[in-house]
Amino acid sequence: MRIVDYETNRSLNDVEIVLTPDEISDLSAYLQKLSESPCIGRVYLSELRGSRLEREVTVSVDPHSRRVYATCPMLPAKAAS
Repeated sequence: MRIVDYETNRSLNDVEIVLTPDEISDLSAYLQKLSESPCIGRVYLSELRGSRLEREVTVSVDPHSRRVYATCPMLPAKAAS
């Protein structure tokens, strides 16, 4: 697992994410789909205010995971670690 601050591109050691029950349900469904189809690459849980993005959590699959490498033909032909 790697947690990254997009603005600084720095790794974070710990975070707390506070979600409503509906957001938990949405994120759970997104993660289930990502687990079943890792070639999707990433999913987003976003909070919009009008047309403005207020907050967003992005969860992506480690492209070097052996499972992802084995199931996603568009990855480069180098050995996964």
